[in-house]
Formats: sequence, structure tokens, C-alpha cells
Amino acid sequence: MTSRKNLIIQESINLFNEKGCINTSTRHIASKLGISVGNLYYYFKNKEEIIIAIYEEFMSLISKQLTSVRDGQDLAFDYYDFLQQQMTYELKYRFFRLELNNIYQNYPKVKEAFEKSHIQKKQQIKYVYTHQIKYGYMKRLEEDELDFLVSNTWIIVTQWEIYWLIDRLDDEKQRRRNGILNILYFIKPYMTIKGLEDTNLLTSINYLNKKA
Repeated sequence: MTSRKNLIIQESINLFNEKGCINTSTRHIASKLGISVGNLYYYFKNKEEIIIAIYEEFMSLISKQLTSVRDGQDLAFDYYDFLQQQMTYELKYRFFRLELNNIYQNYPKVKEAFEKSHIQKKQQIKYVYTHQIKYGYMKRLEEDELDFLVSNTWIIVTQWEIYWLIDRLDDEKQRRRNGILNILYFIKPYMTIKGLEDTNLLTSINYLNKKA
């Protein structure tokens, strides 16, 4: 990716977070960068292409973490580390979560990208859980229970910010802390003793509770 193209993406993220994705036009982006709209269109045909590029960047970062465990490798997945990184990404790309429905309705190609990524992320989460079950870090589950564990995990990961905002938790750091705890407490009953110890899940929960 060219430096100018990446600069457009990063500045667009800032504007979308500041003004809202729906309220920000390509003219706003070009003006912020000090370039003409025509110059902007040399790199992206429209705002929808910019949104898709941002979303692909966002999902790529998450995928790198979810594919960090390899089949044939007995390794505990570090949920706390994953979620810490996830919350950092969620903060950077927060306009997606806060404006998801509007973006989904206004940009059909973005909707397609969301749906494609949704399937991929479910597969990646399932892979992590299947791997952890195989090596004794998580309890064995029936296939349908595993599928619902995966879908519920993704629901929490993608909706925690909205929940805590509606719950009037204004402190950003506390929202992130609670978001991590949402997942850790959710998966805790599915962990074996080996998993609770080797993934540092209990230690992570205790640490986060002390920060309250």
C-alpha cells in the first residue's frame, strides 16, 4: 500500500471517529489531507471503498491473533493478551461498532465485506476453541454447544462497547476493562483446571478486578 493511500485511510479513521462515518464526506477527508477530491478519487473511487479498506485492516489485525495457535502445537491461548489487543483495535476503529447499523444499511459493498468477515471470524474463533479442547485446556463440547459458544463469543466481542455505553459507563478505561471481563467470565466455565492455570485466566480476572 502506498504511503498516500495509507495516509488517506488513517486520516479517514480519525475523522470517522470524531465526526461519525455517515457525517463525513470524501470532501471532508480531502480537505483534512490538503488535497483535492479528484486526487483522493485516484486512490479510492468513493467513500465506500475507504470504509472497506479500513474494515479489512481492522479484521486483518484480529485474524493475526486468532491464527497464532497452530495445529499440532500444544500451546495455551492467551485470552487476556488477545483481548487487550482486541480492545486497542476496538478503540482505534470504534466508529464501526457505534455506527454499525447505519453503515450496514447505507453501503451494500461494506455489508458484503461484513458478512464475509463474520463467517471468517466465526471459523477462526471455532478453530481456537477446537485447538484448546484438543490439548485439554477447554472441556469437550457437543458440536451444537461449541457452535453457540463461538457465536456468543463473537456477539460479546462486537457488542460490549454499546452495552456499557447504554449502561452509562462513561470511563473509557473501565469500559475496556469490563469488556475483557465479559469474555473471561463467559469462557471460564468451559475451561479445564489445566486451562485455568496455563492460560492465566484466573490471574487475569483477579488482576482486572483489583483495577476496579
